[in-house]
Amino acid sequence: MLFLNRKLKASEVKKQVLQNPKILEVNLIKDEIKVSFDWSKNLTILLFVLFITGLLLAEIYFGLDWWEKQEGLRAQVLEEKVAQVDKEISKLKSTADAAVTYKDKTIEVTNLLNNHIYWSNFLSWLEKNTLSSVKFGSFKGDLTGIYNFAAKAPSYADVSWQVKAFLNSSSTKSVKVTSASLGQSADAAKAGEVSFNLKLEVKPEILKK
Repeated sequence: MLFLNRKLKASEVKKQVLQNPKILEVNLIKDEIKVSFDWSKNLTILLFVLFITGLLLAEIYFGLDWWEKQEGLRAQVLEEKVAQVDKEISKLKSTADAAVTYKDKTIEVTNLLNNHIYWSNFLSWLEKNTLSSVKFGSFKGDLTGIYNFAAKAPSYADVSWQVKAFLNSSSTKSVKVTSASLGQSADAAKAGEVSFNLKLEVKPEILKK
């Protein structure tokens, strides 16, 4: 009897299941939460983020603009300094060129003065060691101490004495008569005059005494 009742209940349950299958559905999600998007709140946050981003971009832009202007000012100052240095260099160069020119002229004048002194020393020595009866005309030579003279003397003896006078000087290295001739003239005073050429070599130190 009990078995029969259970069988009837089972058949009723089966019948109900077949009639309403949703009875077997199980609610596996407990405390299910409905999700919704708050546009007003999130839009405020989004606008705030965009505002902060805009401020950062503006700060970067104005910072770069300020830096560019500062660099431009520095470049301008540097260009002015370079221009000033170039101007000073040009001025110094002009002064240096003038100084070099002055130095060159000074050297030339010094050389002229030295040469004048050298020739004055030599001519003084020549006058001191020349006989009063001998007259020198033109001569050729330089500061090496070698000279060729064209001279005149009253006689061959005076020519010989002149050679000895030069040799008596410690400054004479050598002296030689290269040619001599007795002059002929209608003037009796000059008829016996001897024309001769003389090669004289003296120590160059004589020019610096």
